[in-house]
Amino acid sequence: MLFPADFTPLADKAKLLEAFKGKKLADLPTPSFIVDKSRFKTNSEKMLTNAHKLNADFRAHVKTHKTVEGTRLQLGSSELTTDKIVVSTLLEAWSLMPLVEEGLIKDILFSLPVVKSRLTELSQLADKIPSLRVMLDNADQLDVLADFNKQNPGTKKWSVFVKINMGTNRAGLINDSEFLATTLKKLAEAHVKEAVEVYGFYCHAGHSYASDSESTAKSFLLEEIKHANKAAKAAMSIDPSLHLQISVGATPTAHASEILTVEELEAAVGEKLSGNLELHAGNYPFCDLQQVATGCVTHDNVSCKVLAEVVSTYETRGDKGPGEQLINAGVIALAREFGPLPGHGRVVEPKGYENWIVGRLSQEHGILVPLDSDVETKFIPHGTKISVYPQHSCITAAAYPWYYVTDGGDVVEDIWVPARGW
Repeated sequence: MLFPADFTPLADKAKLLEAFKGKKLADLPTPSFIVDKSRFKTNSEKMLTNAHKLNADFRAHVKTHKTVEGTRLQLGSSELTTDKIVVSTLLEAWSLMPLVEEGLIKDILFSLPVVKSRLTELSQLADKIPSLRVMLDNADQLDVLADFNKQNPGTKKWSVFVKINMGTNRAGLINDSEFLATTLKKLAEAHVKEAVEVYGFYCHAGHSYASDSESTAKSFLLEEIKHANKAAKAAMSIDPSLHLQISVGATPTAHASEILTVEELEAAVGEKLSGNLELHAGNYPFCDLQQVATGCVTHDNVSCKVLAEVVSTYETRGDKGPGEQLINAGVIALAREFGPLPGHGRVVEPKGYENWIVGRLSQEHGILVPLDSDVETKFIPHGTKISVYPQHSCITAAAYPWYYVTDGGDVVEDIWVPARGW
C-alpha cells in the first residue's frame, strides 16, 4: 500500500550542493533559511548532558528541523547518545529510515493522539523499527486500536504513551479526572490488553514558554514530573506489573534540567518515581526569540536565522524615527508568531542595525520598524542582506524546502533537506 510519503517530493540534495556549496551567504538568494551547524551540535550535546545528569533517558523531538542530518546530531556522539526520537508527522519517520537501518534509531514516538486514518501506515512503520509508540488521550482510542488489530490479524501490539494535560488544554487527560480513571481501567481490560500495552505517561508543559528565568522553568519541569508520576502511580495501583516510562519536557523545562539535581527532584516528588524518567524536547537545537525570552538561553545559542533583503524605505512613516523599511520575508518566510520579545523577528546582522525588528507582516512582505525610539536608528541601505532571528523557529523552518548550513562562518558547507508534509 502507498502512503503520502511515497508521493511527496523532496529537493535534490546532490544538485543543491553542486549549485550552492562553497558560496558565501552574501551570494545566496533571499529569503533563505540558514543553520549554524556548530551551534546546533553544541545545543544538542548539552541536552544529552542535562538528561545524563538526572539519570534520565532522552528522547529527541525532530519536528523543528525534520532532517536526517539534524537528527543524527541530536542522537549524540559516542560518549552520550540516545536512540529514541519523537516525530510529529509520519513523513518525518519515513525519512529517517536510513538512521533506523544504521541502528541509530530504535524507538519512535508518533506524537499525535491516535489518528484512525493512518493506522495502516503506522502498523507498517512498526514492522520496520524495533519499537513504535503512539500517543493516547481518550478511552475511545483504545477501542479504535483494538478494533484495528481484530480486523488486521498479525498486527503488532500497540505500545502507547498516555498524555497528561497539565492545564494548557491542547491535548491530554487530567489527573484525578473520571476520563483518566476510565482510560486506565480500560487499559487493564482483557480485550484491550490483547492489542495495547501502556508504555508510559507523557507531559509537555507548553506554558513553560512563559518562563522568564531558568528557575521558573525548573518549577514547570518539577510540575511535569509530578503530573506524569501521579498518573503512573494510578496505573500501577491497577496493574502493579507495569514497567513505565515517565516522559517529561518542553524546551524551556529541558534547558532548566541543567540546574535540577537528583536530590532536589526526589525531595520535590516526595517518593520514588513510579517509572523510569525520560526527558524530551524539540526546539532546543535551533532555539529562537521565544527561547531567549525564557531566560534559559541567549542569542548566542540561536543556531538558525532567516536571510532577507531590504527592498524599500519609507521615511517618516510609522510612529518612531526614522521611519520604516520593507523586506522580502513575510508570513510565509518568518511565520506570524509572537512572544514576550517584541516583533516577529529581530535583525541581528549586519552589526549596527540591531534596533530594527519585524513589526508587521503580510504574505511576502515584512515591515521593519525601530524597536526603541531612544536609540539612534539608521536606515539599512537598499539591497542589503540582513539576518533575522525568528520568534518560533519550528514554524519558520517549515516554510523552507532546504536549509543552507554553515559551520559557524559565512560559507555554505552543506544543504539539509527537511521532510515537509504529512
